[in-house]
Order: sequence, then C-alpha cells, then structure tokens
Amino acid sequence: MMTNSFYKIIVFYIFFTASFTSLQAQHIDSLLSILDENYPQEKIHLHMDKLNYNPGETLWFKAYITADNQPAALSKTCYAELVDEKGTLLQRQIMPVLESGAASSFELPDTLHGNKLYIRAYTSWMLNFDSALFYMHPVHIIPLKSAVKKVPVAPSYTLTLFPEGGDLVENIGSLVAFKATDQEGTPISITGNIVDDKGKIVTPFSSVHDGMGYFSLLPVAGEKYKAVWKDKKGVQHQTALPDAKKDGLTLSTIYSANRIQYTLTRPEVESPAASQYYVIAQMQQRVVYSAKINLTKKSTVTAPIITDSMPTGVLQLTVFNAEQLPVAERIVFINNNNYFFNTDLHAVEKNLAKRARNVLQIDVGNNLLTNLSIAVTDEGINPVSNNEESIFTQLLLSGDLKGYVYNPAYYFSSDEDSVKQHLDLVMMTNGWRRFKWENVLAEKWPVLTISPADYISIKGKVLGLSKLQLSNKDLTGILKTKTNAPQFLNIPMTKDGQFKLNKLYFFDTAKLYYQFNNDKDKTLTSAASFAFENGFVKSPAQSVNLLSGLYAPSKTDSLILLRSSSLAKLQREQNERNKIQTLSTVVVKTKQKSLKQKMDEEYTSGLFSGGDGYTFTTEDDPFAKSAQSVLQYLQGKVAGLQISTTGTGGATWRGSATSFFLNEINSDVSQLQNINMNDVAMIKVFRPPFFGAMGGGAGGAIAVYTKKGAALNNNFKGLDFTNIVGYSVIKQFYSPNYETENDPTVADYRTTLYWNSFLLMDKTNRRITIPFYNSDNCKKLRVIIEGINELGQLTREEKIFQ
Repeated sequence: MMTNSFYKIIVFYIFFTASFTSLQAQHIDSLLSILDENYPQEKIHLHMDKLNYNPGETLWFKAYITADNQPAALSKTCYAELVDEKGTLLQRQIMPVLESGAASSFELPDTLHGNKLYIRAYTSWMLNFDSALFYMHPVHIIPLKSAVKKVPVAPSYTLTLFPEGGDLVENIGSLVAFKATDQEGTPISITGNIVDDKGKIVTPFSSVHDGMGYFSLLPVAGEKYKAVWKDKKGVQHQTALPDAKKDGLTLSTIYSANRIQYTLTRPEVESPAASQYYVIAQMQQRVVYSAKINLTKKSTVTAPIITDSMPTGVLQLTVFNAEQLPVAERIVFINNNNYFFNTDLHAVEKNLAKRARNVLQIDVGNNLLTNLSIAVTDEGINPVSNNEESIFTQLLLSGDLKGYVYNPAYYFSSDEDSVKQHLDLVMMTNGWRRFKWENVLAEKWPVLTISPADYISIKGKVLGLSKLQLSNKDLTGILKTKTNAPQFLNIPMTKDGQFKLNKLYFFDTAKLYYQFNNDKDKTLTSAASFAFENGFVKSPAQSVNLLSGLYAPSKTDSLILLRSSSLAKLQREQNERNKIQTLSTVVVKTKQKSLKQKMDEEYTSGLFSGGDGYTFTTEDDPFAKSAQSVLQYLQGKVAGLQISTTGTGGATWRGSATSFFLNEINSDVSQLQNINMNDVAMIKVFRPPFFGAMGGGAGGAIAVYTKKGAALNNNFKGLDFTNIVGYSVIKQFYSPNYETENDPTVADYRTTLYWNSFLLMDKTNRRITIPFYNSDNCKKLRVIIEGINELGQLTREEKIFQ
C-alpha cells in the first residue's frame, strides 16, 4: 500500500501468445486508469477506546482516512454518526482531518434500552459512491438490568457455497468453498456430505475455521448436487449447489512463495472462436498484471504472477473473454509485510495499586511524520475479544470485501501457514466490493455531485439585487469565533452574486459580520438578502438491511459484562453524589467566587474556558513580577511539562511540542518570551491533548492572557451578521492527577484510564512518555496503539501489563 512505485504494470508474455498488443486488453487497462485517476476511493477506520459500553458512558474514537491506501489527500472533513437499529440518527460529529486523522466522542444516552447501536463514518467525497462503502460498525451496549427482556429467538443456520472462480463447469474439477453462519452472522461448525440427485455420497466435507471450508467436486454432465449437513445441534439441512454450466471457464489459484499460480481450464469440446481470454489483476484500481491467453490448441493453461513488488492488500484477478465480458474471478490477499511500521511500547513506571502512577513510553524508529492514538483500559472490563477489528483489518481487508468478515484481527495475528490458508478461505467466500466490472466496461462512471471538502467553506448567494448593482462588488466580512480573535475576510463574488470562501477552521458556532465593500451607509447591503451555508453535507439516509447484516454480537464473558455493568452503576451513583455536592458548594460560595474563577469567566472562551489543566493568576502571586519570562515563571510548576529557557526557549509534554497562545491567538514561543510579566494577567496550562490547537495539541497548550486582552472583545455594532456552524466541539478526556488531587471519599470507577487521539511524531520527536493514574479497581492494563505515517504505512501494538 505504500508509494506509487509499488504499482508497476507487470506484463507476462505467455508462450501461447504472439504478442501483447491486443486492443481489447489495452481498452480494459485504459478504463481502469480512468477509474483510478478520476474516482479515487477513500476508506475510513475507527479506533475506539474499548469494545463494550454501558449506557451513559463516553465512546472515544479516532478516525483514520486513506485514499487508495495512501494518506488521505482528498477530504479535509470527516463525519461520524451514531444510529440505532432502525437507522435513526442519534448524534453527529463533524471533524477536521489532520494528518490523515480526525477525532471526537459520543455521549451514549443513559436511557438506552436496546443493545444495538452503530457508528458510521464517511467523507463528503464518499457520498458520490455506494453507501455500502461507508465505515459502519456495531457498538456493543451492555443493557441496563431493568431493560433486559429475554425474547426467545428461534435459531436459524445458513450454508452458502462459492465455486472457485465463480462457476462450476461440467466435467472440470473445481474447489468449492463454503461458509456456515447463524442468524446473527456468527460462524458455526458443520459437517456433511455432497450427494448427487440419486442420493449417492460424492464427497464429505467439514468446516476447518470459523464455519468455513472447501471440498473438491468434478460435476458430471446432467447431474445435480446438494450439500446435506448438520448444524451444531445435530439438526439436518440441505443446500443445493449451483448447476454446472455446459460451456464456460474455470479459474483456480495457488498463492505461495511470492507468486500466484493460476490455471484456466475450458471444456475439451469448446470451439476455437471462444478460446481467447484476457487476464487482468488489479489492486486499488491499478493494473498490476495483464496477459492474453490462447486456449485454441490446449484446454488448460497455468501461468505465474510474481507478487514480490506488489503492495499488501486484496488483489482482484479477473478473466475476460474475447467480447470483454468477465467470465471468472478470484480475489487473493497479497501480503508482502510492507504495510506496517513498528512502535516500541513499554512501561517506564508500572504500579497497579489503587490510584498508583504509571508511565508508558512510545518510541518510533524512523524520521517520518507519524500520527498515533492510544487507549489504556481496564483489561478486566475490556478483555481481548474473539471478534475485533483493527486498523490493519479495516483498511487492508474488510474495507475491500463484500460480506461480513468475522474476527478479522486473527488474519493479521501471525505469518503461520494455517493463518494464510484460513485467510484464503475468506477470499473465496467474499466478493470484491469497490466497483463492478459491468459498469466499468460500459463506461458507466459514478456521478460526481460533491467535491472533496477542504475544511469549512462559507458559501452562498446575494438575492434581490440586479447584475448592475452587483458589478465589481465583493463582500467584506469579520469572522468572530469563541476561541480566536476576529478575522477580517475579503469574500470575492461572481457576477450573479455567488460567493465562496474555503479553508476555514473553527469549532462550535462563529458570527460572520458582513457588508458590501465601499458601502459606507449600508445602502446596498440593507437592500439585499443573503443566503449562507457552511459547506457541510446533510446526513444521508441509512439502510436498515445493511445495518442488520453487520451485527455479530461480542461473546464477552457474562461475568465481565456483569462487572462492567456494576461499575457503571456505581459510577452513575457517584456522579449523582458529585452533582449534589457541587450544587451544595455553589450555594455556599455564590457570594464569593475565587480570583481564578473570575479571571476565567472574564478572559476565556470556548475550548479555553474551564478545561483540564492549571490556572495561574499573577495578581495573587508575588513571584510573577520577579520572573524574567513566561517560561521561566512556569518552570517546575506543572508536572510533566518540560520547559527550556535556553535560546528562544520551548516546551514539550509527553514528548510532543506544546502549543502557545496569546490572548487565544495561536502564537510562537518568541512572542510569549517578549511579554513583560507585569503585563500578564493569567496563564493557563492545558494537559494534552488540547484540541484548540492545530494538529490536536498532542503536547498540550500554554495560553497567556495580557491585561489588555479585553480589547479583543470587539463589538461590531451596526453590521449585519449570521451564525456559521463550525466543527463539533471536542470534549477533553479527563485523566486525574492523584499527586495534586486525591479525595479518598470520591471513588474512581473508570474503565478507560487514558485516551489520547493525537500523538504526533516527526524527525525531531521520536519518543513520547505518557503518565496516568490507575483507578480503584484495575488489576491489569490493556494498551492499544494504532496509527499511520506519511507513507501510508500502518501500525498497531497491543500489550497487557499486569
């Protein structure tokens, strides 16, 4: 999946052919080139903090977006939605894409009565294609005890049969793969026999992995066959095999030692006119192999495809006849182990005592820009499941396959031959989903109605004025967000009054003040009407059938679910007690707010107000005036914040560079260092990640407020304005610091101990240290890291600390 250099067109001259100059084959190649150049495909994977959730909990997630298995260069906005089993939209998060990643969270309602919710994620570009290509995944909800209703469901079992290459052909031996599942898509083990129409046993069969297996069959002309099998309860079933064709072609493959050996076989009596075939292999809409096969004099041909220079992923091998119709197809998973990079995760400090401090260290060996996310959970509540996905499985496997893949993480667990053989069963029992050959060959291209989003766009149209009045007119705008200083904008306008401004980036809701340029008395502005949009797309309708086909419930141990549910109940009770205590405290202290509270209310806004961090006010600190600079003042005041005052100075937190803000405007360290401490009113230090910063604030943030900061609160009296909705406000993950705040009367029932969606690393920053504190109950830590680098290589590391 790495760079484009892997995608070399490999042309093999089979000794049966005179040359490879066929216009038909060239035409197929050119059609794929059109598809690749004009219709690149984006994929999304979501890293979630854990597998099972209780009503009322927060679901944290990080989205990774790629295009043609490269770091996404298309969409800059990602949408994630929480929907129920009826397809009803419950919550929606709109996120900026930074370094191929986007992050947010969902607040799960505490009144959930069902246990089936789904997350779907997509970009506006993906709306041009089949909605089945969206990221969709079930969220496993542990139902409240009062809501649990045991509804008896009659079990049903299904056996599906898949001849290799697509069809059975009379008198030609073929492999037939099969998959057996229950009514929820969970695989079941079966045994049975293939019998002919006289009831004679032709061959026995039995599943070898997750309900899948295969058998060999040589269909006799005129015979019909069926599978007679028993489910896990011993009940007998019958499933008819597809009828064998009199004419046709079989395709069989063997993949080993960096080559695919494929064999084409036709009936002995086939006419020479129907013996010209073209073989095309493509990955990510790019041709990696093509050949012309002549079966005029021979009924079978075997040829190799060398795979050692190919990327890792699903290869689609298709055979076309002389009329350019696909007659056989097989997908093969190519694994050259070139899809990943390594991270080194280990515990610098490990202490699993109640509320003890732990420190993890992450190292990345190369110098590439790298974007990681990390989840630290209570392994007793979030154990390893037998049906989990990963960044590998979604972006390299499941995202390209039609059909549900059970426990996809297993297929990346090792390089053992048995695992490879089981993965090939997945290939034989699932189809290619990214495009349909019949549409490509008919040049029936997707209709592109939406362009890739480039962050927030303010667009609209002026109504009520003539073209003469609009001539040479532009709009002058002032964009005022809750977190930044006013931004002055010049908004160009077309002759018919349309306007658009791209690449804006802000959270929550902003006010856009506007008027025509050189319209001092607002005569023209007042006479016109304005329609504004923010460029976000509407939520598309959801197919209920598609959702139901995805759900395969986790078979988590009932005791673990009971423990998780019990802890969640205790957490809700603790939250209620906290609310009462907080209310009581507010009632007592309403007459006397602290200086820090007053300053925070007066100076801060948006993501800068409140927050998870430290606040320092200079008015009540005698050391503030004696400090030489902001950084010198902060030295030693914040655990984990590493400050350097040499040269221009700087700060890092957990190995990532700290962001700086002056009066909530993104600034560099030199601006902060030049401020006289006598002019500083307040300093806020935010723990990482701080989402008010570009890149997700993996190193936290330092926000400095000067005593002149109130001047930023401009009033734009007399100007018309409209509200523009920006990106969804990002909730900060709360991680307690028991060195500075440790109330033994407040119990800690957290199951997610640490979550960070943006750990950004580059050539100057290859190590990150992460301190966090244990809960009151955790005995084992489960740590999962996922990520992507600038070459599109992926990583996933998982460890249990006990």
